[in-house]
Amino acid sequence: MALGAATAVNAQVLYVDSNITSDTIWGDNETDVVLEGPIFVKDGATLTIRPGTIVRGQPRSTALGDPGSLVVTNSGRVIADGDVNNPIIFTTAAIDTDDDGLPEGDGNNLLPYTVAGDEDFWDFDPLNSPRPVTLSADIDGGTGVNPATTAEMWGGLLILGQAPTNLGIDGTRAVGNPAAGIGHIEGLPKSADTQYGGPIANDDSGVYRYISVRHGGEVLGTDNEINGITMAGVGYGTTMEFCEVYVTWDDGFEWFGGTINGNNLAVFHAGDDQFDGDQGWIGQVQFALAVMPYNGVGSSGGDEGFEFDGDDAPDVNEDLDGNPAPLANYTFANFTIVGGTGATGYVAGETAGELGRILLKNNFSGQLYNGYIVNPKADVFSITSPNPVVLDSITVKDGASLGFDPASPPSNVTANNIVTDGLGLIGEDAGAIGGLNPRPINTFGAPGVNSDLVLGDQFQTVSYRGAFDPSTSRSLWTTGWTSLNKAGILVD
Repeated sequence: MALGAATAVNAQVLYVDSNITSDTIWGDNETDVVLEGPIFVKDGATLTIRPGTIVRGQPRSTALGDPGSLVVTNSGRVIADGDVNNPIIFTTAAIDTDDDGLPEGDGNNLLPYTVAGDEDFWDFDPLNSPRPVTLSADIDGGTGVNPATTAEMWGGLLILGQAPTNLGIDGTRAVGNPAAGIGHIEGLPKSADTQYGGPIANDDSGVYRYISVRHGGEVLGTDNEINGITMAGVGYGTTMEFCEVYVTWDDGFEWFGGTINGNNLAVFHAGDDQFDGDQGWIGQVQFALAVMPYNGVGSSGGDEGFEFDGDDAPDVNEDLDGNPAPLANYTFANFTIVGGTGATGYVAGETAGELGRILLKNNFSGQLYNGYIVNPKADVFSITSPNPVVLDSITVKDGASLGFDPASPPSNVTANNIVTDGLGLIGEDAGAIGGLNPRPINTFGAPGVNSDLVLGDQFQTVSYRGAFDPSTSRSLWTTGWTSLNKAGILVD
């Protein structure tokens, strides 16, 4: 493969401007890898990224065009197996030429990191000094661009597989058609390399462990955004655990069909939905944290904590009985959603009335267990799907309303052990240093899980609600590697 040269200033930077078509390793001889545009892992190749490596995507620019992104095609794999002390960080390659803390602009875009210059990366030390959520001044002394946030500064991580989806054919409904279930991922021009979906439920797209994706979500067009971590038709042979998305323009994690499971997933300040499922995803996630934006981040200033769809009707494949095939069925257990900056709520930049809620729609079916939700801006639940929904052992504090009467829920909803006057968290202010501690205020008085609750083999059996063990004898699983913990905001 062809590689760009490293500058004399920093010989540990590797520039990549060609696709990965054979087995490749990043991080043996370089600390930083710069993606000069969308880079596809394809043709049966496996890309291994060593722990501690920083992968940087170029911003969109007049010089380079489309932003740097890493795309794992349905014929490629990535082994990104970091650890708690050496996470693999994906961030922007934007530069700061005058060391004023602001990335430089070229009129409408951010400048790429050029091989001829001696500039510093704007995100110069992402492991130890995460960059802020927002910028406090105009870029480039007021002559360049001025984004509201530090999102949309490169593309993102996109993983495509050959597991089933319930897509129709070319945007239309299909009935029992074996050609259905194939799509092309949003955010990139359609090609053979952007295709996902197929019949392989246990498809293996690699390992993603202790990775952090930051400042991404470049918008290529209307309704054509790149998410923080996108999984499309990804199979359950893939490992996804201890992963975070920090400050992204659109969604944090999004699943387009597939069968992949996950655990220990965190989203901080996604501009749209923090977790978004669609197109017949069948999977299970345990231990999930969503910290909503507090200052108008991204595409909508933050939207739902969970937006869970069953399909993309009318673009849906159906069986002969008229049901989406496959029918979505996914489970989240032990989740915490922090809806605002504290008990007092929100700041002027907030735009989304749905901030922090859970939306279940479009033939979704599934289960939500052991949840803790604080400071949602609107009704906690909006349930429009007619399919079976289970809500069990969920605590809410400071919600506008639950969205339904727990004593008389909709006929398709099973609601057990719902507490609407919960104790709250020790720290609920995501806008302050040392302001966010996600353990319940009084662990002894906190409601426990339903003693009759029995989860599948994928799940650990725990006796608490929320994403974290309330015992202070155990560290938070976010400690040591996530952006907010390293910034001193998410504390133990």
